[in-house]
Amino acid sequence: MTEEYRTPQNRAARRIRLLLWLFVLLMALMLAGFYLPTPYYVERPGSAVELAPIVEVEGGKKDAAGVFMLTTVRMGEATPAWVLYAKLFPDAELIDKDLVLNQGESDEDFTRREQAVMQNSQKIAEAVAFRLAGYEVKIENHGVIVMGTIPGMPAKNIFQVGDIITAVDHHATPEQQALRNYLAKKKVGDTVQITFQRDGEERTVPVTLGELPGEEAHRPGLGISLDNNQVIEVPEEVTITARNIGGPSAGLMFTLEIYNQLRKDLDLTRGYRIAGTGTINADGTVGRIGGINHKVVAADKAGAEIFFAPDDAGSESSNYEEAVATAKRIGTKMKIVPVKTVDDAIAFLTSLPPKRS
Repeated sequence: MTEEYRTPQNRAARRIRLLLWLFVLLMALMLAGFYLPTPYYVERPGSAVELAPIVEVEGGKKDAAGVFMLTTVRMGEATPAWVLYAKLFPDAELIDKDLVLNQGESDEDFTRREQAVMQNSQKIAEAVAFRLAGYEVKIENHGVIVMGTIPGMPAKNIFQVGDIITAVDHHATPEQQALRNYLAKKKVGDTVQITFQRDGEERTVPVTLGELPGEEAHRPGLGISLDNNQVIEVPEEVTITARNIGGPSAGLMFTLEIYNQLRKDLDLTRGYRIAGTGTINADGTVGRIGGINHKVVAADKAGAEIFFAPDDAGSESSNYEEAVATAKRIGTKMKIVPVKTVDDAIAFLTSLPPKRS
């Protein structure tokens, strides 16, 4: 080794090169940590959204002393940084992507499915609220809504989540059983003409039937998961601006807000800040939802005083029990109230004394 190599200038140059390589390595690790995909989604507390500004019932009252709030969770693809965060902090949770997405479903399909489910939840909330208020409500099935497609099946490259199938070979399909009954008479390889609606536009396309996976006797099918497209007619117009919120879990709270606006002789809020969650069925029963622990945190941060949680008895751990455990962990004064039906929520609220300001 020469004396020239050992000069202070060369030693300084070596240190600079080493520092540059360390900087490049650190930047690469940071980029990987924040952008490298993993097989998980991360779920964490979202927000509590006041319903009065986004729900408008024609002729309904808007002067409630308190507020109803729906609650949300935030969910996105988990990078390595989010995986580490979820391991360290209790208010973030990792969920396997296979438990969120259906087989072969893209993120775009998932978003469409969540929006379709949200819209259906809003319709059912309207029907339940108007019936509770003593109005006549008309519910009819108008076609079959596509909720997902199966990879490798004919429908995969033809239909999108949210499409509404109204006929097959010009035979009306007002509900899903009618579609199944017609296709059951066909054979794998037969071609049928499917009429459907997308974004208000009607289309008719030929579809060659495939063999449904997991079915016996080579049962033919399109390869879609589906639900009835319910058209609900209520006597007054209801406008709900739910922005980008998806899923069915706001059903109970939509029902309470709509009902409260319809009842001009009663203020269910009693002056309180009331949050909650739960699906709503046409008979008024409240169903289990996911991520209730995150929703309790979101409601507490928004200053909620009451939180309605589905009391889904029979589950290993009910939503109500999960909500109570989370409330205890975060030390909130918010009251967690179990509900099996919307009537349970209404009975609890009407028993409350009005809040003194």
